[in-house]
Amino acid sequence: MTAVGWDGAHVLVTGASRGIGRAVAKAAAQKGARLGLVARHETELRAVLDEIGGRGAIAVADVSVREQAERAVSQIEADLGSIDIVVANAGVGCYGAFIDSDPAVFERLLKINVLGTMYVLRAALPAMVERRHGQLVVIGSVAGRMAAPFESVYSATKFAEVGLAEALAVELSAFGIQVSMVNPGPVDTDFFEARGHAYTRTVPKKTSPQRVAEAVIRAVDRSRLEQFVPRWLRATLILRHLAPQLYEVGIRRSFKTELAELEQSR
Repeated sequence: MTAVGWDGAHVLVTGASRGIGRAVAKAAAQKGARLGLVARHETELRAVLDEIGGRGAIAVADVSVREQAERAVSQIEADLGSIDIVVANAGVGCYGAFIDSDPAVFERLLKINVLGTMYVLRAALPAMVERRHGQLVVIGSVAGRMAAPFESVYSATKFAEVGLAEALAVELSAFGIQVSMVNPGPVDTDFFEARGHAYTRTVPKKTSPQRVAEAVIRAVDRSRLEQFVPRWLRATLILRHLAPQLYEVGIRRSFKTELAELEQSR
């Protein structure tokens, strides 16, 4: 399996207009890559393109719409040439008890987080398979490895992304294509503002989008299937599997206040 390097690579990044996507674009450009930036807002995309010295092209698209996702991939391929690395980053969150959630929110998160990832990867893969070369990076979440109470819908979509990445890592090895997933904890972006609920927990602390971008660079450089940000979150996952009852007790205690408020609300 031939390693995929950043220098001279054509890299497609979804959700590239802000947050993690913007940080990945800047980090990849510094490593010598040319970027295909995909997001819904042209003005913000052009601002990011300016930040990276014009090293690439943009495609305005809502990746949750299959036709737009496919058109964006085709446009980036036409503007840059064959895509070497895809960073599937576009995603949204929501917060609240499942019983109080609007089913319309279920559909929105599934379309953006799951289908949006699938549409982009599926559109980019045929050319990679033909060339027997490429790497996919899925930006997941620690919530896709350990269920996040009061973020059940978001967590379910991230579990789906993890399942997709793990399965593709095996399937695509037949064609020399590598797959990585980067699972950050809370990240200091406008994600929490957009979901309508600020991040108030003290552990884990929010990390910077730059640290997540560094993990993406490292995942490709080292051909790693999975990276946690921060790295110590991997130990929590191990505890979850080795001592599930202890883990469950700890989670219930951690969310004691929220559980009491939920009970009193009905």
